[in-house]
Amino acid sequence: MIIVEAKKLRIPKYLHQIPNDKPGWYRWWAPAEALEQLLDSQYISKKHMKKMLPLLYKQNYCGELYYCIYTGIATKGSIRARLDWHINQHHTENAVRSGTLSTLRQTISSLIAGNQYDELATNELIDMLLVEYCAMDYQIKSAEAVSVIEQIENDEQSKYILPLNIKGNHHSVAQPFLYELRAARKRSK
Repeated sequence: MIIVEAKKLRIPKYLHQIPNDKPGWYRWWAPAEALEQLLDSQYISKKHMKKMLPLLYKQNYCGELYYCIYTGIATKGSIRARLDWHINQHHTENAVRSGTLSTLRQTISSLIAGNQYDELATNELIDMLLVEYCAMDYQIKSAEAVSVIEQIENDEQSKYILPLNIKGNHHSVAQPFLYELRAARKRSK
């Protein structure tokens, strides 16, 4: 596993260090300051930080606690392309209206700005995050890659409360937040 500041992946030199010919999986980590902006967003009616914080998976990086907020996989394309999409995608009218804006970016912009067109606010929050990723030695789109990597994602979602994962997130403590998050995402288009 490799951990990098998300903002570094805006720089081609760092982005191109990620394999472009391998699938993989990844985790997003937020410091408490970013987590609070998401879980206690002004665009949802209740505050969720206090209830969820003690239950989140956390790690210490460079003397600061970071909380795992999202996990994802890349099986249909490379891990580099997937992370590039999450970090560098532009919030064009077409991307927002068609729903091709990264799910992570849709969620962040809805919670941070109440508006999925607000690319600047979304980027500012993303730049506070860390990305942990693992490129795996399988062929992209291979049945073996899909099977193994999807199982990793399922294991992550069953083991941890990941507040920004909507699909497959069945933790009861996350449900009130996810209910509000879905509504915020609908309003923000």
